[in-house]
Amino acid sequence: MSFTIEFQPVGVRLVNEEPLTLLDAARRVGLSLRADCGGAGTCGKCRVQVAASAHPIPPVENDRRHLSEKQIGEGFRLACSAVADGDCKVLIPAETMLSGQVLQTSGEEIDLQVDSPIQQQAVMLPPPTLEDLRSDFERLKDACGLADLTADMKTLRRLPEALRSSQWHINLIHHGHTVMHFAPAACRPLAGLAVDVGSTKLACYLLDLETGCLLAAKGAPNPQIGYGEDIMARLAYAQQGAQQSQKLHNLVIETIQNTAVEMCRQVGIADDSIADACLVGNTAMHHFFLDLPGASLAVSPFVPAVSAAQNVPAEDIGLIGMPGMRVYAPPVIAGFVGSDHLAFLYACAFGRDERKRLGIDIGTNTEIALQKGNRIVSVSTASGPAFEGAHIQFGMRAAPGAIEHVRIRPDGRLELDVIGDRQPNGICGSGILDALGEMRAAGMFNRRGRLEKTHPAVKLDANGMAFFPLSDDPVDGRTITLSQHDIDQVLLAKGAIRAGIEVLMDYLKIQPAQIDEVVIAGAFGSYMLPEQAIRIGMLPEIPLEKIRAVGNAAGAGARSMLVSAHARTQAEALTRRMEYLELSLYPDFDLFYARGIQA
Repeated sequence: MSFTIEFQPVGVRLVNEEPLTLLDAARRVGLSLRADCGGAGTCGKCRVQVAASAHPIPPVENDRRHLSEKQIGEGFRLACSAVADGDCKVLIPAETMLSGQVLQTSGEEIDLQVDSPIQQQAVMLPPPTLEDLRSDFERLKDACGLADLTADMKTLRRLPEALRSSQWHINLIHHGHTVMHFAPAACRPLAGLAVDVGSTKLACYLLDLETGCLLAAKGAPNPQIGYGEDIMARLAYAQQGAQQSQKLHNLVIETIQNTAVEMCRQVGIADDSIADACLVGNTAMHHFFLDLPGASLAVSPFVPAVSAAQNVPAEDIGLIGMPGMRVYAPPVIAGFVGSDHLAFLYACAFGRDERKRLGIDIGTNTEIALQKGNRIVSVSTASGPAFEGAHIQFGMRAAPGAIEHVRIRPDGRLELDVIGDRQPNGICGSGILDALGEMRAAGMFNRRGRLEKTHPAVKLDANGMAFFPLSDDPVDGRTITLSQHDIDQVLLAKGAIRAGIEVLMDYLKIQPAQIDEVVIAGAFGSYMLPEQAIRIGMLPEIPLEKIRAVGNAAGAGARSMLVSAHARTQAEALTRRMEYLELSLYPDFDLFYARGIQA
């Protein structure tokens, strides 16, 4: 009997019939794991985590030699020794992966208005005398000219020693009128951290808070993916108990922390130079990184614990930076439409003009907004993870070996673009979209998405099931194909997106020809070809020159709000102007969806 081994965070799956080691399974699907000893079990570098397994994979002697009891208890195994003989999900840590997925950080370029709420100033205080008996803190307030300056007890306890050890010359760092930190000597670099916390990946940015200059940018897989590809699965896991909920919080915070440290070292500044952070994400991610209870999000009507903007001490959520470091979390909108959608809209000028503008951020949950005049209406549609390679037999995320573009020439010849210019071992979202668009143009399937078995390019398997082969040369005995089931999954995903667009146009009484601009965010939006999206009916017929990919616009919006108090105020005002439509309650939504599924 066949079983499936799923590797995350790249999303590659192997269907196999005989037991094999996880290292061999990874090699068969083209994943390069560290195995310095060649798989002999002596180096301990091929560490993976078994997140779920139909049959237990017990630790062996090699595991006990290289892993701690805690790691073994958490499901870690050496891939060279762990034998799978049933369905399992395996999480590959970043340090084990030699070839990683493509993680986009670039996005819409916007002019940053720098007016950070975090300020610093060098202050010279006159020492106390018998004639001047002011307290240390009163003396500090007078010297810096901030009569309403405040400080917590932890800071006040440090003040006397700090003043005297620095000969009364300190560098004062404050958030508004609240003291965050003080240090001796001259002013130091003030850094800030902006993070778009996505369901599958994180985009992290390190900025200079005083100039707005981008110092470094780095992407990282969201390690929560080992606990569910979609947010509902993770919310369900979190509801199993406090330990599970804390686990999901810790995973994302530790990833942010580690990435921040790496960026600081990359540019040569101290880890404790980070004084402020702005974190955005969908409503579930927002609750995970703020360590808020998500029980009310897991069930209808999907109400968040809090929706207003939060500005909290970093230590409250487990982030470590400069003493007194702050974390700003912009408001979420409604349902699962979170602060990442707000950041995307802010970066793309929604609310700052009255153009008819359609904004789409494609992901497992796709958020769509339509602006008409002074109205902005948003929806969230459960498009699912098909465009991230999930539920597609040979689907994978964008990583070396993934087919990213497909062309069928008039003579029927197939041309593939593969990430890393190597043999393909799967297909990612942009390649899936291309393939369906090309197949549709070639007449390989009809309006209902049924493969035409009589088409010369469509093949039949031993059971008479139709499929389209994408690779002529089998890789490790596997020919990469698109099956009827794969096509069905993509049509369901694109149908959800198209239905959301159609509902918004119906609600605001706009025709496609009236739309002035379409902005498409996210890594998938950057690599997909809009003409293919129109060809399979994911987007309405809109001139291509009106469609613009903006990359990680949520990250750009987060950077703006990190360095500017004014941007925060504007974004919060934008939230109050927005309307949210619940698609399931919209009249005739089922009809919109049924029409959206058609190819």
